[in-house]
Amino acid sequence: MLKIAICCGGGFSSSALAAHLEKESEEKNLTERANFIFIPINHLLDRMDEVDIAMVCPHMEWKVRSDAPKYTIPVSIIPPRLYGLMPAQSFIEDAEDLYALWTNGTKNMVTFPDEPRPLAVKRTISHRRTLAGEKTDFHNLK
Repeated sequence: MLKIAICCGGGFSSSALAAHLEKESEEKNLTERANFIFIPINHLLDRMDEVDIAMVCPHMEWKVRSDAPKYTIPVSIIPPRLYGLMPAQSFIEDAEDLYALWTNGTKNMVTFPDEPRPLAVKRTISHRRTLAGEKTDFHNLK
């Protein structure tokens, strides 16, 4: 099971997002694959031992880039179009795939090879579902 931190500066929207994703994971029986917690980005360096991967709100990309060498876990930016819209299943799939990239040697800030600029990403489902040709369907993700 992956422990996924949702990180932000102030924490209002990201703490709500983490709570929403955790609740949706429970409702869709995904808790064996992952759980979500909120960690303020300014505390991530001290709390990395609590999680396997950090997914950070888009406006904090500058902070992730500046601290990238200090992270001992994979850290990625949540693309703006996905923030708050992507279902828990897709967040989990992205986290699993980003974690795999990191364990295979990709350095922080971890991105998918065809998405080097997170702020330019246009998809609204997981990267793997996008590659498989699936279209956005928020209600039918299993």
